[in-house]
Amino acid sequence: MGKLTVLRISNLALMLSMLVGVFALYAIKYDARQLEARVQMQEHDLEKLENNVAVLIAERAHLARPKALEPLARNLGLAPISPRQYLRLDAPPATSVVE
Repeated sequence: MGKLTVLRISNLALMLSMLVGVFALYAIKYDARQLEARVQMQEHDLEKLENNVAVLIAERAHLARPKALEPLARNLGLAPISPRQYLRLDAPPATSVVE
């Protein structure tokens, strides 16, 4: 074998390694694009969920208003607290007889 044959073999080996490198790089790039698309989709889903949470918080605040709760409470037979239902913290505890 001469120098020319060794050069041809090394040239062939380098070209094959170059082709393997190109295909490996293409595969990595393809996987990276798939992961990027997946991340973008998840970020979009997260943004929609955050908006949904904000809407639910606003709805809860709207429904928890006294003007909204009072008619519902009256339909259930509830009434506002009367002054006699309040207890003083410094008053002695009431005793009840249990038989």
